[in-house]
Amino acid sequence: MFKTLGIAFLILVAFLIFWDYKIYNKKRELTAQVESYKKQIKDIENSSQTLKEQIANSDNKDYLEKIAYEQLGQQKPGEKEVIFIAPEKKAPAIIKQQNFWSNFSAWLKSKL
Repeated sequence: MFKTLGIAFLILVAFLIFWDYKIYNKKRELTAQVESYKKQIKDIENSSQTLKEQIANSDNKDYLEKIAYEQLGQQKPGEKEVIFIAPEKKAPAIIKQQNFWSNFSAWLKSKL
């Protein structure tokens, strides 16, 4: 009788630990989703603020001239556009360090 209660208790504890682990993983997943949504909201708010500023400045002649220069590439009569091209920087080569464990794990994966 005592053994049966002990085994039942251990099964109950194992079940509760498993269930708690599932709840913890779900909470972590939902927290990551909430953070992603917060970032999206912040990006949308920033975009909205930029659009509101652009709408407010739509009657401003200087602002419209600036937009014409920057986004549309328009020029005043007699102006010439000059483009400077910077030389490309080569990325440093990444050296992959090989060690026993990485070789062993690759070998083991190929055998499985």
